Amino acid sequence: MAGEIYLSNLSGQFDYQGILQKFQELKTKQLSLLQQKEDEISQKKSAFKTFGNMINDFKKNLDSLLNDKIFYDKDVSVSNENILSASVIDSQKLSETSIQLTTKQLAKNDVWLSQSGVSNKDSDAVATSDGTLQIKYAEEEIANIDYTNSDTLQEIANKINSSQDKVIASIFYDGNNYRLLLSGKDTGKDNIIELNETGSGDLLDSLQIGSNYSDSHVQNSQNAIINIYGEDVESSTNSFKEVIQGLNIEIKSISNDPVDINVKENNSQIEEKLQNLITNYNSIVDYIKEQTSENAPLSGEFSMQQIRSGIFRNLNPLLEAGILEVDHTNGHISLKNEKLNDYFENDKDSLKTKIDELETGLENYVDFVLDVEGPIKSKDKSYSRQINSIEERIESTAKRVEAEIENLKKQFVYLDRFLAQMNDIRSRLSALLPKQNQTNTQ
Repeated sequence: MAGEIYLSNLSGQFDYQGILQKFQELKTKQLSLLQQKEDEISQKKSAFKTFGNMINDFKKNLDSLLNDKIFYDKDVSVSNENILSASVIDSQKLSETSIQLTTKQLAKNDVWLSQSGVSNKDSDAVATSDGTLQIKYAEEEIANIDYTNSDTLQEIANKINSSQDKVIASIFYDGNNYRLLLSGKDTGKDNIIELNETGSGDLLDSLQIGSNYSDSHVQNSQNAIINIYGEDVESSTNSFKEVIQGLNIEIKSISNDPVDINVKENNSQIEEKLQNLITNYNSIVDYIKEQTSENAPLSGEFSMQQIRSGIFRNLNPLLEAGILEVDHTNGHISLKNEKLNDYFENDKDSLKTKIDELETGLENYVDFVLDVEGPIKSKDKSYSRQINSIEERIESTAKRVEAEIENLKKQFVYLDRFLAQMNDIRSRLSALLPKQNQTNTQ
């Protein structure tokens, strides 16, 4: 029982602790063998998991290659990027082209600045009587703001900003006075700010802002204008997205000197993504050799080689086209750049067809391999089951050994006590015998 104290060798003839220790060492070897087996399977599981991650990376690169957009990729260059920039919106709609344009006008928003102000924006009232400020934006009424003859300039600005989101009110300090600055949120000639009073208020007159004070209209809203081969094109912003289909032009400054925009096909993405796929495949080949070699974790494991073989088989469209070639000395594949460039220049549609064939063959196969019921997940589950089984065996064996040792210990204790008792009886008998012999002699 737990808590019992056993004293070994009470008899002086039987040291059972040494026997128990040897017995425990013998049984511990069984546990060590099980733990060693568990470690081996854990290494297999880890190695196969790494293999699965490599297949997953291969899948990502394959998906990237199968994206149709890479076949329509375009490069855009601009002769003067200080004047404008150009970027691709839709490469499939954009064709190879070269255009020349000038920038005549930048888009602006509407801005009003009061000609009068106050010395303290937080304490000085700006109107002498109560009233209502009406604000229109792009010919639409957006706010009617009630104010009092005690409102400060900061309070007026806060009321304007909290009532709508099209006109932004700010406080402008000219070094002497604080003045009201009103800015339209959007550029474009139609986005005009209109200010009116309703009632008996005099806010606009006190601040000298609005249509009665022309100097307060410090910036007129206007469209951006570019000229392409004598034709003016306008935009409410500095972006022109419909001038050339699939292309966005963003102007930055005005220039009478023409700026050239050149659009060319870009084939580098196809080559880059093919090369990524090849690099992935070759890494898989090398990893399988490393992990299945003699004394390696997956030595004798053939499922990885079967998966690699399936991938290689489904690369056949590119192998038949001569775009890929095989090095039979190491199992690697490589890209034949000359052949690829020939397809780029003379038969890009056929190249696209060959790559599209990978979708029905290679992609479907890789999806099967990575499926929850596919070979990689199944192998991982198998390893997990084996590890769990060994863990259960280790636990049950450890309990059994512990019980056996405890049982032997009890038996040895009883035996040791018995021997001690026998020794005691023998000693007593020995003590009696000499006295008996002495009496007979007399």
